[in-house]
Amino acid sequence: MTKMKSAPPLILRVEKAGLQSTVQDLGRPQGASWGLPVGGAADALALQVANLLLGNPHDAAALEITLGGFRAQFAHTSSFALSGADCEARLDGRRLLPNAVYRGLKGQILSLGAPQQGARSYLALPGGIDVPELWGSSSTLLAAALGGLAGRALKKGDQLCAGLRDHARPALAISMPERGHLLRFIAGPQWAQLGSEGQKRFAQQSWKIDIQSNRMALKLNAGLLQMEIPIEIASHAVLAGTVQLPRGGQPMILLCDAQVTGGYPVIAQIIQADLWRLGQLRAGDTVALQQVDQPAALAALAQQQAWLQRIEVTIARQCR
Repeated sequence: MTKMKSAPPLILRVEKAGLQSTVQDLGRPQGASWGLPVGGAADALALQVANLLLGNPHDAAALEITLGGFRAQFAHTSSFALSGADCEARLDGRRLLPNAVYRGLKGQILSLGAPQQGARSYLALPGGIDVPELWGSSSTLLAAALGGLAGRALKKGDQLCAGLRDHARPALAISMPERGHLLRFIAGPQWAQLGSEGQKRFAQQSWKIDIQSNRMALKLNAGLLQMEIPIEIASHAVLAGTVQLPRGGQPMILLCDAQVTGGYPVIAQIIQADLWRLGQLRAGDTVALQQVDQPAALAALAQQQAWLQRIEVTIARQCR
């Protein structure tokens, strides 16, 4: 006899969805071979931290809340974790800190205001947010209206279910690495054609994030750059963190929802260990760029992965 699968537990009823709240996990990298953007959390480090705090798989689906403005009521008592930008979250008016685990009681109201710094907050539920997987991921891809909750951003009246029923978690909080305003990069394939003066300007001046920035790309403002040697190149593969220089001269850094190919010169690639910082930048923020070599980029990534592993071990010990 086949055992009936129980319905996923309803945890939250959305009262206010904010500017843009979507279900995200670590994306679908295999989708690139089909022409699909990888997608996933803009700040993948914060998403993983939220999941680790709750004892979830590190890639479980969570809610990505952009610039706060979110409010929901607990339909059932449940633990939850918050990470990423500090949105002055409150539970029935009680102030909550980011990067910590809490427990919401049935009927309580969770609200997130506008962050003073950073752009995106992550809300994790036990077992991850229960939405169907599509091509190996639960991430929402708004441009294609697929994944997540019906392929769209949340709206008032939506209901969020958890993958698991509530399980008590000890009160835990961690400190995230300092986000700062420094982005490290390695030279791209067309770095040499930028010329010494262009290279100097790119790496030594400060850049402001343009208002025309989103999950596809961050545009940089601080004067225009031009290739010293104009070139025409065929369309080629691009990734999150790829820095393209269109003919207009305004550099742009691709983010998680970027297309998988592009035809603009690639002057740089933000190192993988700093991609999470891109997801917390917003219009008007200032960034500086620092060139590093490949060994330094790999060392930074190894250091970040070791930090995540230490957190996972520490949390496991606390929960015994």
